Amino acid sequence: MRPLKIKASSYPVSSSNFEGLQEMTDTEIEQYYSATLLKDFSDNTDGTGTGELNVTTDGSGAGTTIGTVTDTKRNDAVGTHPTAGATTNVNVYTAKQVNGAASESITNRPLGYESSGTIGIHEFTDAELDTDILDKVLGDLVAQGNYVTGQYSLAASAPAGGTWTSRYTIVDTQVDETKQTMYIWQKTAATTAAVDNYKPCKLDGTSVKEMSVAEIEQIVPNMRNRITDSTIGTYALQSGAPASGTWVQQGDAGGFTDTRHEVGSQTYEGNYSGNYTGGYTGAKTYAGSYSGDYTGAYTGNYVGTSGYAGNYTGDYSGTYAADYDGYAGTAYAGDYAGTYTGYYVGAKTYTGYYSGDYAGTYAGDYVGTSAYSGTYTGTYTGYFAGDTVLTSEETVSTVKLWLKTAA
Repeated sequence: MRPLKIKASSYPVSSSNFEGLQEMTDTEIEQYYSATLLKDFSDNTDGTGTGELNVTTDGSGAGTTIGTVTDTKRNDAVGTHPTAGATTNVNVYTAKQVNGAASESITNRPLGYESSGTIGIHEFTDAELDTDILDKVLGDLVAQGNYVTGQYSLAASAPAGGTWTSRYTIVDTQVDETKQTMYIWQKTAATTAAVDNYKPCKLDGTSVKEMSVAEIEQIVPNMRNRITDSTIGTYALQSGAPASGTWVQQGDAGGFTDTRHEVGSQTYEGNYSGNYTGGYTGAKTYAGSYSGDYTGAYTGNYVGTSGYAGNYTGDYSGTYAADYDGYAGTAYAGDYAGTYTGYYVGAKTYTGYYSGDYAGTYAGDYVGTSAYSGTYTGTYTGYFAGDTVLTSEETVSTVKLWLKTAA
């Protein structure tokens, strides 16, 4: 059954242009009935009425929870090293939709024409009001046409079309207190004004008259309860659409994202001067004091009085003490080949392998993986030991606002 309106050759209706009664089309219901009911719904929203949304940081709002989102941040500032990566929950936002029954009180009911059963014009019952008018109104709500208001949206800025009022704020906070803010908006003024020519009719004694705006608004509590009963016009705040029914995302495509600075290894490149202890692998030139065991090929002048043991090949000039078959006391000069043990003083070039403790200044390439302990000055490229709070950000969680449009 459809609501009836007065048909006239022109408007406003008068006795001279009255042409009878006519069933309202879907378009006419949207352009006046839906527009009027939903405008009252959006004008009288404070987060406590049936069908309305509310968002709190302490969970104290009325209704059933439709989702939560947590705003987190790092405890340590960007660049902190080392860091344990600890985080703090700045706020936990709880979104709810009120589903308590609204008090219904209709003194003037719309008229409709029944074409079957009890044929004729009669007032809508509560059941007929739900299925034949209010389900159409909720369909207009979720379709979000130009004539209706009341729908919610999650976005950084007001959506286009009509007037949108910011109802609630959700914030993503960083450690430096910079914030990315999202809002839950509600449409409070239609893109296109309602058409006054399409007012429904009522019985007034034995007469048929147009319903006033106040009389139409008496049906708003019934509409609020119909949201709860049919679930069309209910919302969810979560990452993906709920499984049951048809849901359409409302607002920015990316929804609300909680982010925080990443923690990880930080590449460091620059001049480093200080004590370094650890393994060294490479062929860099090392200049400085080295103290320790050295094993390898050594080429250079040897000056000292330490005992030398090894194969010596070269000219030997000096006092030779041994069994000599010749003239006693005569100095020996000539080439000597053999093993020599004793003290060597001079600045001759020694080529060969040297094994032992070496103390002094060494300049040259060092190749190996042994631990090096000492003072290093130069350019160092590598990783800090331990984690650092990085400038890059990671996504912790994402939620979107979903509207149920069909069961």
